[in-house]
Amino acid sequence: MGTTSFLLLGALIVVFQSPTTLAGKAPSPHKRETGEEDVPVIYFPRATEGLKRRKREWVIPPIDVPERDNGPFPKAVAQIRSSDGKDKKIHYSIMGPGADQPPVGLFVMDRDTGTLYVTGPLDREVTSDFTFMAHAVEEGSSLAENPMEIKVIVIDMNDNKPIFTQDTYMGQVSESSPLNFEILQVKATDADQEGTSNADVRYKIINQEPKSPAEDMFAINPVNGFIRVNAKGLDKEKNPNYTLEVQAADMEGEGLTGFTTVILTVTGSNDNAPIYNQTEFSATVIENKKDALVVVMSVTDEDDADTPAWNAKFTIVDGNKDGLFTVSTGANKQEGIITTAEGLDFEKIPVHTLLVAVENEVPFAVDLPTATATVKVTVRDI
Repeated sequence: MGTTSFLLLGALIVVFQSPTTLAGKAPSPHKRETGEEDVPVIYFPRATEGLKRRKREWVIPPIDVPERDNGPFPKAVAQIRSSDGKDKKIHYSIMGPGADQPPVGLFVMDRDTGTLYVTGPLDREVTSDFTFMAHAVEEGSSLAENPMEIKVIVIDMNDNKPIFTQDTYMGQVSESSPLNFEILQVKATDADQEGTSNADVRYKIINQEPKSPAEDMFAINPVNGFIRVNAKGLDKEKNPNYTLEVQAADMEGEGLTGFTTVILTVTGSNDNAPIYNQTEFSATVIENKKDALVVVMSVTDEDDADTPAWNAKFTIVDGNKDGLFTVSTGANKQEGIITTAEGLDFEKIPVHTLLVAVENEVPFAVDLPTATATVKVTVRDI
């Protein structure tokens, strides 16, 4: 039958089974005989005769313990020893957060063997390391060693998936956007240890709807998450919206995954030229009459109505050398109205032929032909 050891830490009593109780036999400092894996042995630093070491020269290596361990518990993680332990009865203890301070009892130490145990799974995202002061006391006497600081490092495991900063991202892209134009950036964070592959996120577009005019209309930078235009053919009139499903995966794209949705609205650009409903007009105007209406010319435009890319702008490009005619845009922005700026003279020029071009209030986004119409104006003699 094993024994039960009691560890008094200040006003706290931590009760746990000694290695004898746990496995039926106490372990040696260097090799355990309990069926558990060997654990590192840490000796208290001491100066030897003829050699005085300064405290800062002693470097106690940290103890690495993986998070999310499934046990069984308690599990040995290290053993501390005093050089006097061969000749004297030494009792060992630890103090600090995780031992006699909250979270109390997460780590315990066998007072007879100096074996340090963890009593449950650790979570690096809650506490990444623990620092204890280890004590060695000779039975019935004072301290056998000066207190020694030992540190437990919680080793990160890939137990957190990437999480996007938004469930849905909304963006706009002009149909005239050039290739590689960056639209927006998505961002995912990973709670695992920064700088490790467990938190190294890569991005990928896994679906696009609709898939026209190409399945890869958009691409994403796998490292920084910027989404860009990847193919030509954006057309608001045909596909006003795109929905992208984006994946973020840690372990450089091979680990745990998270997902988000990106909705892109295609905005109009001036990629459609206004077109005349008819290209030849004839009119008769009485001579000597100023501000006389000559003709009204109508056009159509497939761009968004009532926008600068849809509003028509007319120009007389030929046949108006003396400035006898003016052209303006009607109130509906789709009509060109020609009037006389001066009275016409039948005896001087009985027939005028005007060439009238139509464009938009803003330049074309792509190369487009400019529509023109011919207006034949006959002057009536009086």
